[in-house]
Amino acid sequence: MASVGYALTLTVATDHLYLFAIPGMLCLVTVVAVAVLRVQRAPVRVTDARDVRAVLRRHRAVVGWRYGTLLALAVASCSVPLLLDVAVLYPLVGVGLVTAILLHSVVAAQVCLLRHCSRVLAGYEPRSASVHVILALDRGRLCVRVGRSPRMVARGVARLGPESSGDGRFAGDDELGGVLVTASGDLALLVPQDGAERARHRSRADAERKDRERRAGLDRLHP
Repeated sequence: MASVGYALTLTVATDHLYLFAIPGMLCLVTVVAVAVLRVQRAPVRVTDARDVRAVLRRHRAVVGWRYGTLLALAVASCSVPLLLDVAVLYPLVGVGLVTAILLHSVVAAQVCLLRHCSRVLAGYEPRSASVHVILALDRGRLCVRVGRSPRMVARGVARLGPESSGDGRFAGDDELGGVLVTASGDLALLVPQDGAERARHRSRADAERKDRERRAGLDRLHP
């Protein structure tokens, strides 16, 4: 598909077939977008899923390494055709620009999520928990229960799947959200799915519990 799209973009230099360059570029953009998402949101391998803070550090390192690798490829795609001044390579400039724009959008969301996780772990100690996946949501998110907690929306650096069920480690408030590391090593930020139910739980919480939620930043998170 990528080769077909690339070939079509080269028709822009012709006198009669230049309109084929439009679907060609759209094809290239689609391929690049799918590739960036697959690489940047691929599962992160961890050696010990029981150490939640080590899992967080591992996810930070992997996100940074993937970002650096893809950014280097984007810079090369933009600069090499211009340096060599070879017309047949000019479509790579567009590929590099699309890669850089999408990459920064994805990484910004991942870094934000990791910061939220770090803040939660600063206020809560991890403990063992049973994780049950209820259903898959859009954008790689899951609806889960942790023990007897209300339904939570789980979103992570990587796309989450049914293998997240089982024993895990949870840091946070059972009713107000937190951070989860599954047995497979997936790191996820949990936010209650039902806003009204969340508000009821918060209204019954004492001042210390509310203050702990606020310091961990859980009160400002949304599914």
